[in-house]
Amino acid sequence: MKLQVFLATLVAAFLTSSLGSVALGTTIISDDFESYADTTAMQAVWGAAGVGTLDTAFGNPGQSYRNNGGVQNQQTIAGLVPTAANPVVYTVDIYDDGTSANKRMTAGLRSSAVANLFEMGMYNSPNHYAVRAVLPGPSWVAFSNMVDDSNQPIQNAPVAGWHTYKMVLDGASATFTIDLNGDGNINGTEVLAAAFIGASPIDTVRLGVGLSSAGGGANFDNVNLSVVPEPASMLLMGLACVGLGFARIRS
Repeated sequence: MKLQVFLATLVAAFLTSSLGSVALGTTIISDDFESYADTTAMQAVWGAAGVGTLDTAFGNPGQSYRNNGGVQNQQTIAGLVPTAANPVVYTVDIYDDGTSANKRMTAGLRSSAVANLFEMGMYNSPNHYAVRAVLPGPSWVAFSNMVDDSNQPIQNAPVAGWHTYKMVLDGASATFTIDLNGDGNINGTEVLAAAFIGASPIDTVRLGVGLSSAGGGANFDNVNLSVVPEPASMLLMGLACVGLGFARIRS
């Protein structure tokens, strides 16, 4: 009887969390750059020694990664293949000093074979805040129909501040959002068709595009990469587990 009560309680708790769209996922990377003593320590994790540096005086908050253009740092991870049931979610804060629309400063995911490539950030053509999803898919696409925090239309032009970028990959599309000043208000959304090539899983996480940036560099902070099951998938798995528990009681 006690076990039945426990399982019933477990079912209720699980349904509450699932139907509330609270999905537990697998965190691949979570880096706020606070644990590094210096650039050497940061590069031991992010590689490409001698290029991007640790900015100990400026972050969101605290410390951050600094890229002056023409370089990139990256981590190699176990291959990920996004699906509708298990989408891949990548978020990063990028600081824009607001002085130039001629920057090329991005964060991205890609396969080492470059069959799948997804990036977001600042790019000088087209406009400023932009994304891309190749191969396959379109190359750089500017965030269109951007709005301010009062939902009024604004131009896609440099805004000084820490901006939060997010991409969600589900195997068929890439959904990008930008939150200017990271205040929780989404100021732009782009959804690109991107049929993922499963034979080339994502295995590289990059900061910096590796191209020159005539408009200057940028700082990067709060890098997070995870696989987040959809609530419906979690619900089915939970109910299956609970069902097995009840079946075991009866036997």
